[in-house]
Amino acid sequence: MTPAGDQLLAHHALLLAIPAVVPAVVVVAVVLYIARKDRMDERSERELIERAFEPEPTERGDE
Repeated sequence: MTPAGDQLLAHHALLLAIPAVVPAVVVVAVVLYIARKDRMDERSERELIERAFEPEPTERGDE
């Protein structure tokens, strides 16, 4: 309880921090998206190269 006549003022530090925090969160999100996409592309490229160098099964006429 506040004594009569006193006012409780809201602190606006969080409101002032929003312009600094939001761009930082956006930058982190973009970096994580690019890193994830790059890893997925690298994995698919590695699988493609491994398939290209796998020896093909030879067909034998053992009937």
